[in-house]
Amino acid sequence: MNKRGANYGIDAPKLVLWFLLIGVAGLGLAAALACFQFSWRRFLIWPVACVGAEFLLQAGVMLWGSKVGKLHLRDKLIASIPWRGDEKVLDVGCGHGLMLIGAARQLRSGRAIGLDLWQKEDQAGNSREATLQNAEAENVADRVELRDGDARRMPFADSEFDVVLSSWALHNIYDRAGRDDAMREIARVLKPGGRMIIVDIRHAREYANVLRQAGFSDIQISGPNFLFVIPTLTLKANKLSAGGAKTGSR
Repeated sequence: MNKRGANYGIDAPKLVLWFLLIGVAGLGLAAALACFQFSWRRFLIWPVACVGAEFLLQAGVMLWGSKVGKLHLRDKLIASIPWRGDEKVLDVGCGHGLMLIGAARQLRSGRAIGLDLWQKEDQAGNSREATLQNAEAENVADRVELRDGDARRMPFADSEFDVVLSSWALHNIYDRAGRDDAMREIARVLKPGGRMIIVDIRHAREYANVLRQAGFSDIQISGPNFLFVIPTLTLKANKLSAGGAKTGSR
């Protein structure tokens, strides 16, 4: 829970649970070995204890990333956009609304739309209801709209959005053809002169290649961020305006 009462979920909850269980089991086995009287136990205790501690540490880092780290990264990325306040924003795979609500805070007359399939295996407690509760807790419910839909076949018109966001979502499309389709859809619905920010733990360069094929040339990929142990990369891109200029979000 953050200071406003919103809950943005635990990412990869099954993986976090496995790390916790393995860590506890490793430390428990090390403690059990210490109780036995045999000459070579000292060769087992410390390696087993170290493995257990490592898994517990990884679980702790991932929990910190879900509850603290991703909020800090979100705020930094949202602040990098020169908002006017009247933008139409799309968050692809919005989950609990982390990026969606961050964008909605910047809007006055604009609208932030979240698209998701609401899969709970990728984020604990993922649901429309949870996202709406977060929007209400953050006092942006009047600027937020949720839609059910697949990133590979988005129910939106060409050039509909000033800003398109996506965070830790597209890698859950497991086949490359599907991810390519999702990136082409993101490029399609973004207005000329619009901005996109894609945050993910894999495939950033793959996403960039699809955008280049779609005519994007202003593409930046950040260095790695380790808030979920696996490196997170951020891709930023601006869609060329009709006249070919690299403009802001209009």
